[in-house]
Amino acid sequence: MATLIAFHEVEDGDHWARAWHGGARSRQEMFGRIGVTARIFRDPEHPDVTGLIFQVPDMDRFQSFMDTDEVAGVKVETVRVLGEITP
Repeated sequence: MATLIAFHEVEDGDHWARAWHGGARSRQEMFGRIGVTARIFRDPEHPDVTGLIFQVPDMDRFQSFMDTDEVAGVKVETVRVLGEITP
């Protein structure tokens, strides 16, 4: 299981946050289909700057999913991902 921290800018921080609240068609449900869980964060002073902590069981599947149109609305050029370093 990989732990990742990702942060990026989005076009509408309020819309982005609502999309993560559980239920059908939510980001939680969408990522859950590939076994990924996420904790979400926003910069209180700049609400279009967002971050996540992901638990990812299959990095290849995760990366393939991230290349789909389903992750629309993210400013791709701003995405930064940090992977946990384990001994």
